[in-house]
Amino acid sequence: MTSTTSELEEQDRIAALEELELVDTPPEERFDRVVRLAQHLFGVPYAALNLVGDDRHYTKAAGSDLFGGAASSLPRSHSLCALTVQDDHTLEITDLRADAAFADHPLTGGSDVRYYAGAPLRAPGGQRIGSLCLIDVEPRDALDEREQTLLRDLANWLERELAIGADLEQGAELQRRLLPRTIPDLPGWEIAGRCVQAGAVGGDFYDWQLIRGTAQVQVVLADVMGKGIRAALIAAGVRAILRGASPHNSLEASITRVADDMQDDLGESASFVTLFAARFDPRDGALEYVDAGHGLAFLVGPDRGERLAGDGLPLGAVPGVTWTPVGGQVHPGEALVLVSDGFLDVHGDTGTVLEVVRSALATSEDAESLAATLAGSAVGSLTSDDVTVVVALRGEPAAQSR
Repeated sequence: MTSTTSELEEQDRIAALEELELVDTPPEERFDRVVRLAQHLFGVPYAALNLVGDDRHYTKAAGSDLFGGAASSLPRSHSLCALTVQDDHTLEITDLRADAAFADHPLTGGSDVRYYAGAPLRAPGGQRIGSLCLIDVEPRDALDEREQTLLRDLANWLERELAIGADLEQGAELQRRLLPRTIPDLPGWEIAGRCVQAGAVGGDFYDWQLIRGTAQVQVVLADVMGKGIRAALIAAGVRAILRGASPHNSLEASITRVADDMQDDLGESASFVTLFAARFDPRDGALEYVDAGHGLAFLVGPDRGERLAGDGLPLGAVPGVTWTPVGGQVHPGEALVLVSDGFLDVHGDTGTVLEVVRSALATSEDAESLAATLAGSAVGSLTSDDVTVVVALRGEPAAQSR
């Protein structure tokens, strides 16, 4: 291997570590529990998950504080784990002081470290970015075959956690990219949205778009059953097809197009999509909507509180179904509000959600503050579901004429 090749591999390794965004971050139970288990199973006073950076190693998880707990660091030149990442195999030194190669190592003279075993940890791309290490203050016998396998199994567990974390971050970024980046300028109207992720990647998204060739504006809130990358990818497909079909088709035809095009993906994943899509004319507030199994859309105003319930099935529930749009009207001072089922987890039933929405409208100055208030009412108690809300608020006549 040439020095150039080695330098390129090291650059790739450091880049992979940085992509994981784990260095200088708080402890995480998903890593801590594996390290604690390793310390217990091998009967050592110290076990750790160490990440080897450019000039130092960082302890992401530690079973004790004996040689520095979680979130501690060590110069790379003092790190035995920096040697572990140079090879695919477990590095084991049964007695550091008795081994000529390590007798002068900083850890040997400056601490009580006598025994070290480290299994390299790979990033999802295969780069060795750290190790699961065992340390003792006394020399130990070499690991036998069963113990070596056990250490490697625990290291594999940590690698899976690293991969899951990377997938979740990619999925969360994908979910964020599904949200609209601009707000249309609609005289007399305001539009706002919020999507607060519950930790795991989900399939919630909202969207809005102007329908070319008409005066209508389309707003959508959808929720893919399930969590993780698969749900986020299905949500991306639903959004892309709906955005492409809507300018050229009626509301019901656009949704049918989405259902037809996504049927195979939904069938293979045993999933479905609940969706509420509405089009309104900002000139007079005329409204048409399709509720595909969503059931959490409301028209609210000073003298109005109405749930827009439809009888349509979710996309993917039954092949070949169609949806019939329902008409309505958004009067001045009223708002069309769409929320996700995360609100049901917090508030219990649709009647309570409706009252929460009406109360929030009465104390909100604009669509942005209404969306923020509604999201805030649910986020504090959120457990497993995203909280998503879309608001289309029609101003009072005086506000519209200004």
